[in-house]
Amino acid sequence: MASRPQYQVSQAPAIPSSPHALCYDPPMKRLTGPTAALLGLIVLAGCGIKGPPLPPVIRIADPTRDLTVFQNDREAILSWSYPSSTTSGESLYDLESIEIWRATLLEVEAPPPGEDHRDRDLNRQLLLSNGELVAELDEAGLAAATRGSKLEWHDNLDLWRRDHPSDQELIVWYAVRSVCCRGRESGLSNITRLVPEPSPAPPTDLVAEAEADGIRLTWVPFDELPVFVERSPDGEDWRQITPKSLATGEWVDRSAAQGTAWNYRLRSTVRREGRPRIVGEPGPPTGLLYPDIYPPATPIDLVCLPEGTRVRLRWRAVDQAKTYRVYRSTEGEVPSILADDLELSQYEDLAPPPGTSTYDVTAIDAAGNESSPASCTAARGSSQ
Repeated sequence: MASRPQYQVSQAPAIPSSPHALCYDPPMKRLTGPTAALLGLIVLAGCGIKGPPLPPVIRIADPTRDLTVFQNDREAILSWSYPSSTTSGESLYDLESIEIWRATLLEVEAPPPGEDHRDRDLNRQLLLSNGELVAELDEAGLAAATRGSKLEWHDNLDLWRRDHPSDQELIVWYAVRSVCCRGRESGLSNITRLVPEPSPAPPTDLVAEAEADGIRLTWVPFDELPVFVERSPDGEDWRQITPKSLATGEWVDRSAAQGTAWNYRLRSTVRREGRPRIVGEPGPPTGLLYPDIYPPATPIDLVCLPEGTRVRLRWRAVDQAKTYRVYRSTEGEVPSILADDLELSQYEDLAPPPGTSTYDVTAIDAAGNESSPASCTAARGSSQ
């Protein structure tokens, strides 16, 4: 009978518990025979493993942090940035809806805005537990609420007052929450607060007068309150054209195009310390036809540059100009048109007369109105 092979096996070292435990050089010289081969296969099979697989990243929209509110007559206007990223900083391409939450509290009992994250989290819990989901903007609602990179939503305060009659002053809390990624809800946004109040009366005695540099508006303020100016071409589509409220009773609209009928109306605005602004109801509109009878501005920076037997003219372009006209005269002569219908703000006189010439340049607008002239003189070897 064949004798059994004899194996010399030393005690194998303990395998480390790190992710790279199997990727080490075992002391093979201590092992012989099939045992060494088996352990080698185990070691080789484990090499390349860097650690346990990471859990999948859960996509959640980043909470809104810039929610604002102000009272516009009988509405609360909420505004915030369109959600664009997740909590991990990735692009948010699968926004599904946005929830709008509202809670009504007695102002004397409402806690103040939190000074740290714990207080703010408690306020968010209070809003969710005492509030209501008043709107959920789906795909169509988001499209209707989009204003460039912002979202805007209006809350009817008349309906709110009907549902919350009280002889005590109430405060309304608002917050929003984004939903994406198959129904996952983001954290609640910052809380914005509004104490609804009666809106201020509008200014009176609004007058609009056409002038060469724009339409001048004058009015009598209500209770010395500042105002916002709104403008409409048809009396229906109104746009606010003053980014800030005006503290005086006079303002010139220099952006109104000539040859167009314009309508104007004003709103008083008030802002008490620590509260959002309140914009009052619009006053009665006034309108006028802004006739296209006013000339454009005079060209500036006109220079006459003698270049041998030629004179080159250059000037700065005028915003309202469609074309330019060049006049030339010598001493004792009446200026005559040298060039007309120029679209560029430069001209080259190829045959100037002997002596000193005076050049006048005017701007012509689309209605044919001509500006006052800009002048310069030139002679061979000099310019003025």
